Amino acid sequence: MSLKVFEGLDYEKELNPQQLEIVKEGEGHCLVLAGAGSGKTRVLVYRVCWLLENGVSPSSILLVTFTNKAAKEMISRVETLLGSYPRGLWAGTFHHIGNRLLRSYGNVLNISSNYTILDEEDSISILKEIVGKPPENEEYPPPALIKKILSLSANTLESIKGIVNTRFPKHSNLISRFEAISREYQKRKRKLNLMDYDDLLVFWYKLLKNEGVGTKISEKFAYILVDEYHDTNKVQFMILYLLAKVHKNIMVVGDDAQSIYSFRGATVDNIMEFPRIYPDAQIFYLDKNYRSTPQILKFANESIAHNRVRFPKNLKSIRKNGVKPVLVRCYSPEDEAAFVSQRIVQLIKSGIKPSDIGVLFRSRYQSAELEMELNRLKIPYIIRGGLRFFEQAHIKDVIAYFRVVVNFNDEIAWKRLFTLTDGIGSKTAEQLFGYMAGVKNFTEFCDRIDTLHLNVRGMKNLKTLLQILEKIKNMNDVSSGIDLIMQTYAGYIEKRYGGDTERFEDIKVLKEIASLYTGLSDFISESSLQEHSRGENPFISSTVTLSTVHQAKGLEWKIVFFIGVSANHFPHPSALSDIMALEEERRIFYVGVTRAKEDIYITYYIRDFYRTFTNRKSVFLEEVPHYLFEEWNF
Repeated sequence: MSLKVFEGLDYEKELNPQQLEIVKEGEGHCLVLAGAGSGKTRVLVYRVCWLLENGVSPSSILLVTFTNKAAKEMISRVETLLGSYPRGLWAGTFHHIGNRLLRSYGNVLNISSNYTILDEEDSISILKEIVGKPPENEEYPPPALIKKILSLSANTLESIKGIVNTRFPKHSNLISRFEAISREYQKRKRKLNLMDYDDLLVFWYKLLKNEGVGTKISEKFAYILVDEYHDTNKVQFMILYLLAKVHKNIMVVGDDAQSIYSFRGATVDNIMEFPRIYPDAQIFYLDKNYRSTPQILKFANESIAHNRVRFPKNLKSIRKNGVKPVLVRCYSPEDEAAFVSQRIVQLIKSGIKPSDIGVLFRSRYQSAELEMELNRLKIPYIIRGGLRFFEQAHIKDVIAYFRVVVNFNDEIAWKRLFTLTDGIGSKTAEQLFGYMAGVKNFTEFCDRIDTLHLNVRGMKNLKTLLQILEKIKNMNDVSSGIDLIMQTYAGYIEKRYGGDTERFEDIKVLKEIASLYTGLSDFISESSLQEHSRGENPFISSTVTLSTVHQAKGLEWKIVFFIGVSANHFPHPSALSDIMALEEERRIFYVGVTRAKEDIYITYYIRDFYRTFTNRKSVFLEEVPHYLFEEWNF
């Protein structure tokens, strides 16, 4: 499509040569490989402005982002630059755009335009009803895990059988059951005029496959611009492919080195295969980095260069030289927490704002010891996208066992334990509380247990609970008490959370923390303080951010601490036998490093409590030449 050239904005002044070329010459099939911190958002914003200033109708432009916030920010910048709102321009997430189109054209697929969109909780509730109560001799995974299986199947366009066999092989014996549940789930949604998030994509894809309506929608969008293309899954890839069939004008912007969401169904193949799918595609590079110092970028470049599946590129910093990244060797997780917290105190005293400091980790459990240290030093912090360590349900469950041992009258803790006990429902729990009101202590409660009128299963499991509590009472070692609790609670995690490995890792860390306390009361007091502490400090107005790398994507900090980069923790042990998984782990490491603007401390420890091996630094650190970093011992 030819454009009438009209330049109201001074593009040459506002953009570097690479960005300018993309904005002006980005016709046809275009792949923009945008390195971290290279100004990809700027390119998309100015590309939209260029199209509008050169006569393209706003209603024929589609801007697809991965968050509604990103779409709003981009449109707001377009409005600021052009001086008027681009009324009619389509911008939003895949789900947002899919919803709009299905409201207009869904009747072709017998979808009523007044359907209701289910959130995740609603979807799981419906699945819970469908699954019902499994027979005594059968164990089904929780509805949340079934929903995850169905969602992955929808987003990857793989069969349920394929998803279960490759990602959840221990449930392979239930494939036919999952398929039946899926059929009933789809049937029930259609009957009640409901759509879940996955349906918005799946039915949009089906809409585009309809020859008449699909062509009409494709004709509508003369220019398609896609942000974060490396995060797309198979159904999103197919949607974009069909959308661009008429005008053949699609610009996708992404970075293969930042593709880290395969657990959600995203695949790096989409961006890697773009030149093959579109042999006439123009490939543009944005490799000027405006975020990080040359020293940080050299370190990151050397690491990601070890990936085989990648577009070769070398990010170049436009910033002045800074200091080298620092690798800090610690003895234990507790020493690591002490180093990071003490260094944060020093930085704050030197004038660095806490909000300019980010602490990153591969897995959630790795922040526990650091949270305790930050609370002790009254340094306010936030956990991005999640709860603090001691606020998590499974941690509170385990601690509840100890709370009732220390304080028999702790009704809140008893409620948690009764909720965990199979055979004791809410009504039975209320009866138990009424009964306990007339009992003086734990011993008397145990002595009179047989006078309670409970069902057989409830009585059996309550007695098991009381036996565990009795043993904990006579233990001096808190961490051994956790081992005892896990003999039964591990089964609850399996049933409730589908055996989530992160939760088991959390409890291992709790056990490590418990080992530091000689008395049960001290441990309970400290954990309670941790749960309720917010590190209030009247002299600090902003907060340090703690985040997994996945939650930190797209963010940046002046100073970053990247903790727990030890062998057997990062890369995740499950990735060591799978080259593709290992390469994604390296991309996660790369994303973490490139969040830092001026300074980065990468820490690892050599000793894990309760493990038979001695840790060493991650293979990702061993791959980087020594001259690119400093090494400290703490």
